[in-house]
Amino acid sequence: MESESEAVRTGLKHSFREEAEDHLNALSSILSKNYLDATQLFDHCLNLLVKQLKVDRAVMVRATDLGLEAFWWAESQNLSLGDTLHAPEKGFSSYVLERPNRVLVVKDAASDPHWSKVPAHSELGICAYIGTALRESDRAVGVLCVQHGKPKDFSRSAIALMIAVANLLSRALEVEALKQELRLTKDSLDLTSAVVEDSSLQSLQSGLPNQRYLEVWLRANLFMAKRRGEPMAVVLWHWPESPRRRKVLNDISSSLRGEDLLVDFGRDRFLLLLPHTPQSGAEILIERIREEMGEIAMGGTFWETELDDVQLHMARRRCEMALKESLKKPDEAFTWRFLRPEDVENA
Repeated sequence: MESESEAVRTGLKHSFREEAEDHLNALSSILSKNYLDATQLFDHCLNLLVKQLKVDRAVMVRATDLGLEAFWWAESQNLSLGDTLHAPEKGFSSYVLERPNRVLVVKDAASDPHWSKVPAHSELGICAYIGTALRESDRAVGVLCVQHGKPKDFSRSAIALMIAVANLLSRALEVEALKQELRLTKDSLDLTSAVVEDSSLQSLQSGLPNQRYLEVWLRANLFMAKRRGEPMAVVLWHWPESPRRRKVLNDISSSLRGEDLLVDFGRDRFLLLLPHTPQSGAEILIERIREEMGEIAMGGTFWETELDDVQLHMARRRCEMALKESLKKPDEAFTWRFLRPEDVENA
């Protein structure tokens, strides 16, 4: 009897070793190829997972401002699973993102009291699942998962393959994000150069960039700020025309840091934007500007990456409220107004 048990154990070890070697060889084939772009790598990796793990579907899901979105997938020819791609928020991905440092493995949702009643199984029909976080700069930005419509006993080597592929795809996503940042940075630099040559991007009254310039600048800079999770100080003031105004404003603009921006917002209003600047740093810069201009009422706020809109509508409204408060004070001081819950509700 013992010899039979030993033979079974030996056979299982041999089978597991063969499976692990097969997964390793498949992964090596992915790494040995050259890819023209990231989409080819996505295709190869997801099809490899479907084939190696013998599952219905492999999916890449990303977290966006509007929720979860399935943006790349591969499917088996013998698909037994229903359409889960249009409702990723009902799948298991949300559970993975809640604990991004762990791999979620579900072998049989139907017989598991914890998973049998969740929408991923009850509505979408996912019975077996492995999911692991996709990362950019150590921040979970999505999920790599495999789904199957029937129970499946995933081995350790299968889970190891998922982790290895997720790491590879995470690096690819980081490279694509960096490429996008470089493109946006180039666009921003090109735009800065264009101000000198294109008067339509420049205010005739002050010589500063105008609202048209600001719109393009925001598209480039707020994308990066959102990705980095960095707030931005926004300051507004009103300064009527005077003999010294143009020279002072241009001196201030010339002395700003590389990513800072001073905009002529029209009707004698001026908007200052200070990316990735904490309150203490912003107050030092604002104090220097006030020394140049004199005692002028100013209002400021911070654009918050998670809650504010990318057109600065909410942030500008807060600046206007802060400016009104400053105008009521005898010394025309500077006032901050920070984001409040009612600001989001009334947006």
